[in-house]
Order: sequence, then C-alpha cells, then structure tokens
Amino acid sequence: MTSELTSLGPDAIVGSYRIVKEIGRGGMGSVYEAVHTVLPRRAAIKVMHGDLRRQPGMATRMVQEAAILEDVRHAGIVRVFECNILPDQRPWIAMELVLGETLAQRLQYQSTLPAADLAKLLSEIADILAAVHARGIIHRDLKPDNLLLTPSDPYFPVRLIDWGVARLGPMGRLTLDGLTPGTPIYMSPEQATGKNIAAPCDIYSLGVIAYEALAGHPPFDGRTLAEVVCKNLSREPAPLRDCTTAPRELCELVHRMLDKDPAVRPGAIEVRQIARAIAIELTSAYAEFELSGVEAEPEPASVVPVRPRVPHIPHMAHSAMPSDEVVIVDPDSLEFGVTEMVPIVRKPRWTPEIGHVPSSLAEQSNATSTRAQAITPKASRDQVSGEITLAKRR
Repeated sequence: MTSELTSLGPDAIVGSYRIVKEIGRGGMGSVYEAVHTVLPRRAAIKVMHGDLRRQPGMATRMVQEAAILEDVRHAGIVRVFECNILPDQRPWIAMELVLGETLAQRLQYQSTLPAADLAKLLSEIADILAAVHARGIIHRDLKPDNLLLTPSDPYFPVRLIDWGVARLGPMGRLTLDGLTPGTPIYMSPEQATGKNIAAPCDIYSLGVIAYEALAGHPPFDGRTLAEVVCKNLSREPAPLRDCTTAPRELCELVHRMLDKDPAVRPGAIEVRQIARAIAIELTSAYAEFELSGVEAEPEPASVVPVRPRVPHIPHMAHSAMPSDEVVIVDPDSLEFGVTEMVPIVRKPRWTPEIGHVPSSLAEQSNATSTRAQAITPKASRDQVSGEITLAKRR
C-alpha cells in the first residue's frame, strides 16, 4: 500500500472517468462529478477517505455498497457503472449522477411538508424498502440526509442513497466492533441496543422521518447520545394530532411505524399501500388527471373512494353528481418498482336530471346522457350548457 494518496483534482483520471469537480463529502468518502472518457456519460464517483483505508472492514463496506446497488434494480436506487481500487488502495464506485436536494436540505427552509406531499413521499420510499427487504437487505441508516429529492426526474422522484452500512442478507456481518451503525435520532429501540436488526428497523426510521416532516421536529431529541437513546427506549412520542393538522389516518400510520414492538409495525408493502391511498385522497383528482396527460381509458382497476367534486353547470338549479364517485387506480401500481404515483382518471357517471331541464329537452335526455358516459367531464359540461342555451332560444 502506498502512503501517498492519489490526487483527485479536476481532470484526474479514475478508471474510465475524468474528474470534473467535487460535489459532496460524507462520513465514508468524497463524491465527484465525472465524465466518461469515451462514452457520452456523466457519473458520480465516490472515493473512500484516505484516513479510513487502514481501518478493518471499511473497504469491505464500500465494495458491499456497490454490490447492493448492483443487485437491487429499482428506479429509486442509483445504478452502478463500475467499481475498483485506486493505486493508494482506496476503493471507488462510479454510479449514476442524480441532481437534486436532500430532504434534510428541504427541511432547512421548509420546516414541515404538506400532508399530501409527505404521504406521497412516504409511499415512494416504502416502495424502495419493499424491493430491498424482499432481498434480505436492510439499510440501517435511513435519515433525511440519505433521501435525495428529484421531483423533475422522469423515472422516480426520490433516491435512497448511502448504502455503506446496509446489511446484505440475514448472515451479513458488516458492523464495526463496538459500534452500532446508524444515526441515533432515527434509530429504532432494538437497533440502539444492538438487538434484532431486521426490516422493522427501517420502518421505524422512516416513521421518525415522517414524524419530523409533519411536526417540524423528531419525536425524540437530546443533547447527548445517551439522552436520545434513553428517551427512545422509555417514552412514547407525543401525539401528532397535537402539533399538526394532518389527517387522522396519516398520523395513525406514522405512530404505528414508531411502535416499540417491531412485530406491531406495518411492513413496507402495507406502508406503501396506505400512504398511497392517503395521498390520492388528499390530492385533487381533476388536477391529477390534467397533469398526467392520459387520454386513453385505463384497464379495470382497484377502486379508491375520494371526496366528490361537483362541477359547475350554468343555469342549472342542481347537479346530479353521484355521492359514490370513484377514481380508477392501476392495479400494477401494487407491484415492486413503481416509478411514480399512477395517473388518476375520473369516470364521468353523471347526467343532468330531467326534472331540472326545460321540457323541450326531455325527448333528447336519453341520447344526451348516453353520450355523456363516453366523453370527459369538461366536454359533458360544454354540451349540456349548449343544449340549454338552444332550448331557451326556442
């Protein structure tokens, strides 16, 4: 092993990549923006800190992170292009370059998230966890700093990063002697005491993140590690309903995720499904339809009730919008690897009541209502309004 560290300034060559600039620095290493020397590809190069190369197990962790990123194919996990070792024996990883801000950075200027945004984010992170937990992988360090928000990304609006302390498989042994991986504020009780490290640990950490994003502060905090751990082991978090206006269902889900008993916490799939249903309920169905740009009618799907929105019809005393209005949700959204919230399409099932339409239109009502079933709500409103105007002229 050479004692001199390899210089990694601008234009330095690492494998098949040329360094552009340093873009980040963490506990295990530095991250550089780089470009491939032949292919038109940009990448993020993560290189381990020089002072860690002699510590037992650190190089193994770096390589194991690359193995996890390569093994789990999910849009919420960055892709790995290459992994190797520098002449000074420091491991490095070339991975997908994703631009965005972390949730920690977002919460610095926006102390809380709207309930709808938090529910959607919760469902997306749970979707990632469902994929990795199915392969026996536990992240063990979920926190706002490790959630990269990419709202303009066409594939997935969040990335779960920094898998350096993740456990690979049930027999993984990647913990340094005398240390418990993770961040104390976001640790589950069993993780803080070094017992039963399993998938529910990630669920608890995600619950702490959700609590903090809704309330503006984590459920437990303190000036020392011992104080935080003591509160975590002996106290229950204050009810979210006392510090947020979020819906009861969302608050209940977060508190279930924070249960002291790992067996009581919901799994990643359940969190994903409940959070997604809440997000749909809190989001305007019409707005979702317009943003999706979907014109074709989706295949038969699951039904999720939403609050009805009654369209305005000029010159009509009443509207006949049914109270059991539904939205259609793609059933494939319940599978692993969903890249974004599915488009929502409202099926128009309302027609004007004959009793409230001029008698001259009564003979045309059946044909009008039949046509209204096959067109969009906006087209239905325009058609009805035009027929009423025509009747008045007569």
